[in-house]
Amino acid sequence: MILKEKSNSIFSELYDEDFFNYFIKNFLNLNKTNILFGNSSIYKLNTVKKIDEYLNTKNMKTELVIMDNNVSMDRIRYLINFVNLKSNNLKLIFLDLDILNIYSLNSILKTIEEPPSNVVFFLSKSNYFVLPTILSRASKFNVIPKTERIIDLLIKKYHFSLDMSEFIVFGLNNSLEDIDYFISNFTNISKKMKSSVEINEDFYNLFRMFLNLKDYNINDFLDMSELLYKKYESFFTFKIFIKFISLFFRDLFISFYNDYFKQKIFFKMIFKEWENYIVNFKIDNNSFLLKITEFLNKLVIFNNKQIYIKFNKKILYTFLILNVYEILRDFYYGNYNLNY
Repeated sequence: MILKEKSNSIFSELYDEDFFNYFIKNFLNLNKTNILFGNSSIYKLNTVKKIDEYLNTKNMKTELVIMDNNVSMDRIRYLINFVNLKSNNLKLIFLDLDILNIYSLNSILKTIEEPPSNVVFFLSKSNYFVLPTILSRASKFNVIPKTERIIDLLIKKYHFSLDMSEFIVFGLNNSLEDIDYFISNFTNISKKMKSSVEINEDFYNLFRMFLNLKDYNINDFLDMSELLYKKYESFFTFKIFIKFISLFFRDLFISFYNDYFKQKIFFKMIFKEWENYIVNFKIDNNSFLLKITEFLNKLVIFNNKQIYIKFNKKILYTFLILNVYEILRDFYYGNYNLNY
């Protein structure tokens, strides 16, 4: 077995049992090329490893190649040669399409579209933008981590509360990579109680401020922006912060039209009067949506590393917090046109 290992993840035990069972049951009749959609490469890779392990227990000799890092043209050429090399073993190829540039993809396209009979491709994709020529020849699966499994693991293994576990999972959109990074970098293990883990609650406190505006003023938000700037200046932590804010507004807006808020952690934290606002009001025009859309479009611009490093970080964080404060303040005090 050829295996290029990824660094160990705290979620290494999680895999997609539904896809695993379906693949094993229909193994002989499936296409040789399979696209695994979903935003967590770790989860998809864990599942492919489980398939590989299972096949080995059935005395099938396999060779597993994992290409989930920056892939050079030399590595692509190696992969093509490996795939076409005659062998009696079953070759399983995990290839992350998100990391391939157009030149790498073009060079391996024919191999993906028409793999040899002893080769099975597992193509990882975080979105649904895949070349039609690949889509037409591949089996397609959504391989997405189950929320309850992640929450259960966080509670049992890391001793987080249910609310905090839900906050992390929903806030990071079930991405095991982002949750893994968040826990590794935003937790402190007490020297006196080595078995307990205390997560840094700055993000949690920030959203509680957003959801109870009348108890805070603009200076509180400026203090919070200063705190976030000092602690979370790196580009990756900034991306996590952007994701939290984007999901918050998405959930807030969607909640106007259905009971979606009951399913999301942000609205489990809402105080009663905020819940009444959401239940009793409907948006009568696009003013609120346009305000949010404009803000989120600005976040997309900042979510580019080359652009991000050019900005004064203190000013950037202050801008973000003040924009959120302004949007929610206007909502809270009825400055958008709402209809009973």
